[in-house]
Amino acid sequence: MEKVRIAIISDVHGNLEALKAVLKDAANERAEQYITVGDIALKGPGTDVCLELLEKLNPLTFVLGNHEQVYKDFLDGKSFDHSLKRRMIEDLVKYDYAFLGEEKFRYLATLPKKVSIQVFQTKMDVFHAMPNSVSFPIYATEEQAYFDEMFSGTDADVAINGHVHRQSLRRTAEDKLIINSGSVGLPGGESRKVKDNLAQYALIDIAETGIVDIHFKKITYDIDAEIAFAKKRNLPYVDIYEKTLRSGQYLYIDSQIEQYISPKFKQ
Repeated sequence: MEKVRIAIISDVHGNLEALKAVLKDAANERAEQYITVGDIALKGPGTDVCLELLEKLNPLTFVLGNHEQVYKDFLDGKSFDHSLKRRMIEDLVKYDYAFLGEEKFRYLATLPKKVSIQVFQTKMDVFHAMPNSVSFPIYATEEQAYFDEMFSGTDADVAINGHVHRQSLRRTAEDKLIINSGSVGLPGGESRKVKDNLAQYALIDIAETGIVDIHFKKITYDIDAEIAFAKKRNLPYVDIYEKTLRSGQYLYIDSQIEQYISPKFKQ
C-alpha cells in the first residue's frame, strides 16, 4: 500500500534544542513531509535558527500563530502597555527582530491563518487555533460544537491545529478528525495536572484510503544545552524560560511573571 508519512510540528517557540531533537527523531521515523502549525516564534532564543531549519525541509504548510500575530501587532504600532505579559513580550519581539532581520520578521508576521492541502485524496485544513482565530484555545475537553465549527465552509476531511500545548485527537459529529500534535518547545499551562518537559510532535501516515495511522510522540532533549544557548544569546527573561523548561509548566502568565519584570514596568 502506497502511503506517505508526515511529521506535524507545532509551537516551537524558539526552542532550538527541542526542535533539533524532534527533527532527528522524525528523520529516524522516516518522515517524508512536514506540516508546521504556527508559533515558531517567541519565548526561546532561537526563532531565527528554528525557521531556517524548518525552511530547509520545505514543509507543506507555514501558518500564522498567535506569537507571529504579535510580530504583526509590533509592525502595526499597537500598544504593548496594557499588561505585564505584553510588556515582556515587547522585549522578546525586539530581541527576535534583531536576529531575524526585517525580511524574515515580516515574513512570519504575514503568514496566512489557514492553509488547505491535499495528500492523495485526503484534504486537510491547517491552522493554529481555529480557522479564523490564532488565539482562541480549544482543548480536547471542549464542547463538541467547537470541533464541528472547524469544518464550517470547508470540504476538508481533517483539521490540524495547535496552540494549547496538549496532544489530542477529536472527531466531529460527522466523524472528521481534528489532530493536535502538542508543543515542541514549551510545556502546557498551569492547570495541566501531569507536567512534563518533553518535546511533543505527531506522525501521520496517509494512503489513498485516508489517514491509516496517527502516532503521538514525546521525546527528551538537552535542556541544559538550550539554557546555555539562551544565556549565550542574552535572552531577555532567561530565568523564567529556564524555570518553564525545567519544571514542565508554562509560567508566562501575569501571576507568575511579575517577579521577572523590570521595576520600571511596575510604575
